Amino acid sequence: MINDIINIVISLPSQHVIYGMISTVLCIAVAWVYGYCTDRVKLIIIQTIGYLVIFNEVVFQIYMVYYDIWSLATSLPMEMCYISALLIPVYARYQENRELKNWFFFAGFGGSLFAFVNTNLSEMEHIYVSIHYFFAHGLVIFVMISIVLDGYLPQWKDYFNAIKWTSMLVVAIIIVNFLLGSNYMFTFEKPEGVNFTLLMPEWPYYFLIMLLIGIVFYTIMMVVTIVVKNKNKLYS
Repeated sequence: MINDIINIVISLPSQHVIYGMISTVLCIAVAWVYGYCTDRVKLIIIQTIGYLVIFNEVVFQIYMVYYDIWSLATSLPMEMCYISALLIPVYARYQENRELKNWFFFAGFGGSLFAFVNTNLSEMEHIYVSIHYFFAHGLVIFVMISIVLDGYLPQWKDYFNAIKWTSMLVVAIIIVNFLLGSNYMFTFEKPEGVNFTLLMPEWPYYFLIMLLIGIVFYTIMMVVTIVVKNKNKLYS
């Protein structure tokens, strides 16, 4: 199984790898700068990123319409990571909101991280589709890092709260998919591209496995948080 996972990763399209590396370097660089900024500059950075998210989505929608590939069933920002990205402008205005921080820490980071190590895009996708993909996911990861740099660490109630809101989102997207005949968040069909669902059985089992992986990832994040907190107490 481990070899199969490794084979998936090394089979990623070259376009995905290149954009992923660029996005990762930029994310780390901006996070490094953010860590040394004053509170005022940090606010400006987060607000700017919020505007960039909106710009990215608007340009993407215009791009899809211009090339006559826009579709109600495929072009809406209804995937978890795009929803997380569109929450960044909201977070820019309400940075003390713990539920927003909690969402970025668990759902936003988890979804975006997995989007980097596998993909539902192919080598043949329009170039801005890939740019939109990595721009949105990269910004979500940066916001998660910025929250941690500012001292946020979740509690168990935040962990269960993240599971609650994720479950509610999944149910809502399933309803949307029923109404639109769509497959947002891949609730009814496996995603295209090179991704880990290639190793999974067909519907509904792959979707249940995806949900289980999400819960396991949330749990790992929470356990890591506990270890960090205990280490901080030990050295304080």
